[in-house]
Amino acid sequence: MTIFRRLRNYFNNLGLGKKVVIILSVTTALAGILLSGLGTERLNSLLVDQKINSSTEIANTLAATALPDLLTNDFVDLQDSTDGVVARDDRQEIVYVGVYDTAGKLLVHSSRQAGKQTPAESADMIKTSVPLSINGRNFGRVDMYVSLSRIKSNVLAVVLSLAGLLLLVIVASAAATAFVAMRMIVKPVRNLAASAKQISEGNLDFKIPVKSEDELGELSQDFNHMAQILKERQSELRVAYEKLERNYKAIREAYKELRELDHMKSGFIAVVSHELKTPLSLIKGYIETILAGNLGKANARQREKLALVMNSVDRLSDIVDKSLDFSIIERGSLVIEQQNLALSKVLDAVVDEFALEASERELDLEKDISDGLPHLAGDEIRLHQVFHNLVANAIDFTSAGGTVRVHAYFDAEHRQDIVEISDTGSGIPKKELRYLFTPFYQVESPTTRKHPGMGLGLAVAKGIVEGHGGTITVSSRVGKGSIFSIALPVLDGDGAGAAADNIK
Repeated sequence: MTIFRRLRNYFNNLGLGKKVVIILSVTTALAGILLSGLGTERLNSLLVDQKINSSTEIANTLAATALPDLLTNDFVDLQDSTDGVVARDDRQEIVYVGVYDTAGKLLVHSSRQAGKQTPAESADMIKTSVPLSINGRNFGRVDMYVSLSRIKSNVLAVVLSLAGLLLLVIVASAAATAFVAMRMIVKPVRNLAASAKQISEGNLDFKIPVKSEDELGELSQDFNHMAQILKERQSELRVAYEKLERNYKAIREAYKELRELDHMKSGFIAVVSHELKTPLSLIKGYIETILAGNLGKANARQREKLALVMNSVDRLSDIVDKSLDFSIIERGSLVIEQQNLALSKVLDAVVDEFALEASERELDLEKDISDGLPHLAGDEIRLHQVFHNLVANAIDFTSAGGTVRVHAYFDAEHRQDIVEISDTGSGIPKKELRYLFTPFYQVESPTTRKHPGMGLGLAVAKGIVEGHGGTITVSSRVGKGSIFSIALPVLDGDGAGAAADNIK
């Protein structure tokens, strides 16, 4: 089995030409040997039968020659006839020839053996007996003995000579077949492979010569057609690449301009916010002074109008603060004050701030904060800002009779404090959710338009939460409400904040 495997591996590693030559040569040789073997056996049998039949004919011829000599008692000629038969047998197949009278008396004989004894009966001796008769009258007989082994030996020599000649013919035929195969199959295939290599190396102008209309000719035509198609596609790709390169340059320039505009926008927002903050503080201070009566007593109508102005100033101040926070976050300059912080304390303060407003809007403001929430490393003011904004949004988008719930618990597996702020408001369409934390994005709905703003609150909240190493996600169903979930890493047991590494 190992030898067979080695031969198979050796054959598999040969070139196509050698494989074809070997297959055709071996096939032709095996077929020739098989046919020659069968033919030789058949020829051997036929030649043996022919030799035996020939000895019978010789005996009949001798009988016809010996009868006149016997009738004239010319025993000298009769002896010459028998001696001639043995002498002419140069292959020494005839062992004994004898002429007998009617009484069985030996008259003359010729033998290759000493004495007058007839050969002993055996499987090797074939005896032929021909009567000497004329007009029905018997005058004696001629007995001839031939050696079957001698006949077979002589026939085998002839057959082997023919087999050798046939073997030479078979070898010559196999060589001729291999030569023809190399010329008609292997050489064209090699030329085709070399031409295909030219095409594969990028020489698409190369044409494979088509010298026949057989399968190899069709394959050559297919290769030429493929090369033409590849050339056309290459030209199309070159044009597309040049166009893509021009577009890329244009996009890169546009991106560069957008980056510059974005920096200009951030700078503009920061400058405008800073510039607005001072006059807004001044306006707010004067309004508070007037409402306090320090500049004279204001009547009821004046106080009402000043309250409206104060409300607008507060909203504008909120927008300015959020714009400043956003510009800081966008520039990556957000500073988180690291301190050991009890999250429950922040949430209690936020809920207390909205208790009165929720009651006035006929909303249930629920608080469910687990006892013993682990502390975290964070900025109390910034986190208060996040939860304040989320609770304010929940109250704004929830109709009377609804519920706003603040739920906090510890996720021991991930070592995080989880805060969920949920409401039973109008909800957010699914297609809007992925844009919800995008700066300046607002959900387009009648409800949203009732609540003015720039769409920066959630973007700022996301920046602050991520600044603490946490995450903020949202899930919502239209008509059922929304749930904002904030996950914040807690301090390790030794007091070193796990989140502190993420805080700058």
